Amino acid sequence: MSRTALLLCLLAWPVAEQTPPPAGQTPGSQLTFRVEGNYVEIDAVVTDSKGVFVRDLKPEEFQITEDKKTRPVDVFTLVDIPLERPDAPMYRKEPVQPDVVTNEKPGDGRLYVIVLDGNHIQASDTSIAKKAALQFVDQALGANDQAAVVLLQTTSAKSNQEFTSDKAALRAAVERFSGEKVQWKAINVMDQINHFAGGNNQAFTANEARDPEAQERANKASNTIGALTNMSHDMAGIHGRKKAIVWFSEGIDYNTDDVIGPRSGSTPDDPFTTNSPTEAAQAQSLLDDMQVLYETASRANVAIYSVDPRGPVSEPDVAMQLSGTPEGVSMNFADMARTSLRNDVRRQVGTLRTFAEATGGIAVVGTNDFAGGFKRIVEDNSAYYVLGYHAPDVKPDGKFHDVTVKVTRPGLQVRAKKGYYASKDTKVTAPVDPTISLLNSPLPVSGLGMRMTLATMKGTAPNVHVSVVVEFQGSDLVPDPAKVPAGDKIDLSFATLDLGGKVVASGRKSMSLDVRPETRQSIAEHGMRLVTGFDVPPGRYQLRLAAHEGAGDKAGSVFWNLELPDFTKPPIAMGNLAIASTGAVRVPTSDDSSMLKDVLPGPPTASREFALEDTLAVYTEVYDNEASKPHSVDLSATVRTDDGTQVFVTRDERNSSEIKADRGGYTYLARVPLQDLVPGRYVLTVEAKSRLGGDPATKEIQFTVK
Repeated sequence: MSRTALLLCLLAWPVAEQTPPPAGQTPGSQLTFRVEGNYVEIDAVVTDSKGVFVRDLKPEEFQITEDKKTRPVDVFTLVDIPLERPDAPMYRKEPVQPDVVTNEKPGDGRLYVIVLDGNHIQASDTSIAKKAALQFVDQALGANDQAAVVLLQTTSAKSNQEFTSDKAALRAAVERFSGEKVQWKAINVMDQINHFAGGNNQAFTANEARDPEAQERANKASNTIGALTNMSHDMAGIHGRKKAIVWFSEGIDYNTDDVIGPRSGSTPDDPFTTNSPTEAAQAQSLLDDMQVLYETASRANVAIYSVDPRGPVSEPDVAMQLSGTPEGVSMNFADMARTSLRNDVRRQVGTLRTFAEATGGIAVVGTNDFAGGFKRIVEDNSAYYVLGYHAPDVKPDGKFHDVTVKVTRPGLQVRAKKGYYASKDTKVTAPVDPTISLLNSPLPVSGLGMRMTLATMKGTAPNVHVSVVVEFQGSDLVPDPAKVPAGDKIDLSFATLDLGGKVVASGRKSMSLDVRPETRQSIAEHGMRLVTGFDVPPGRYQLRLAAHEGAGDKAGSVFWNLELPDFTKPPIAMGNLAIASTGAVRVPTSDDSSMLKDVLPGPPTASREFALEDTLAVYTEVYDNEASKPHSVDLSATVRTDDGTQVFVTRDERNSSEIKADRGGYTYLARVPLQDLVPGRYVLTVEAKSRLGGDPATKEIQFTVK
């Protein structure tokens, strides 16, 4: 994968690779970590004697000391995020999936990366791990939260899910998980003893038994630690909010207690507990990697919340898998094996606790009360103070700096991270195109307000054509229509990435703001619109679009997770809807997408709020893949109120003889007048149903009449 693609796609880490990093290179060292000057950001949770969060503190009530030096509070923010529930129409349980994305409300929810650690979850525990992760998605995520799913397993990175609030997409990613943890070392060694000693191999002694999966065990441990490090690194640029990694794992499965190996010779007295020289060297390397993880997470203000899906676990639970001791082999080896299992359980659970404690998170281990643990994770990420300060005298030496946060108000308790690691990076970053920087961000960025919608249809075979409609907020572009600087413009960049991080479509556009006075006035009042498009094969992608306005130096971005179907596969299929309205013509538009220009009576809009005097024009294409059988297709457009009352319907009928050979279907344009409606929320449903039977093709859009 190219460096550019890796930076653009947060979740395209090479987690399927089970080879260790080159000598002297820690996981993630191919990426350059950088902090903003000597800016330090601390999250502080302040509670009273009853454990209730205190919300009315002022900046002057906080005292921050770093290495016993007082630091002024330069940035102070109270974050108090409600757990919003989906706002579905009253007549249905599930909300209508939004067909517009916007950056108008950035960072108003919690941010989670859900990691299912296949390297350290046994295949037999796959179902309980998925059950626990699904419980987190269903119960802990609010409608205003963003989450991503990363599967650390040997399947393609395309199994991962980028940041989204779509629970269905998150559930689908979790369902793709499978555990791939190697067998316990003690069981492997005991099996070796049984295989060789039980076969009366006179040249073999039990002390010579080795773990045949030792190298893979080390690779998996290194892979998981490196992936957690990379995730922390990639979220470093997100400021002003907590960032949580929810790590579902049974813990790092490697003996890092022994970094020396056999004390004499190369044959250990205890083959279960003592590392070989190679294993000892790998143990030291893993400890070094863990330190890099703690440093990176500390600098990036990322907390790891570890969850052991096994619940309570102990050595007897695993010891049942041990084989018996063959004749002629000391029973002491069976005792050694059980002791080794006990130590392995302790170490694995210990890493779950340590990773959480070292990064300011919580460990949900040794319990089946996942609901209680998830509640604590949500509370930890819902209400807190963000305290920022600058440490001008701190050198970029990578050293740890102690930080203490106190409040002057009596009787309150403060929980905050105990310090941070200074950056080692002294390089100066050369200025870059602001839009490229935004495309590299893990999340959309506000500043230049925009909203985006997409229409899909058949492109040049076998591709899908995606028409992109993006609208900019007028007050951000032209605050004063009388004072637009000469040459001012909007620069826009977009990139469409597959889930492996490869850029499959991209483009750059510029739109001038140095226009006639009447056009500037129209932009200030109504905003500005760009319609463009691209072709890609069917599949799952993420579209990232960023824009920068020069004179005011405003920039912003929006992301969209695409799932583009193959329109030739199902009996009947439908593209995403495109909507034009009579009111949309007031927005100055640059349109280089002839696909919609030729079929709609006016420019398509990303607005879903319309006036009573508007009339909507709804366009889609319906693909009928059973043309060899003469039949009819019923088409309809229906509008329902929030309580499900039907207030508008228009019906049409098409015959298979009308199918266009080049498109394989029918074009459909419905006009929906709004004059007879009352202000409120509505759901528009377009349906195509073949009289040959089968499920209909359906698309829905929620809109508001004001």
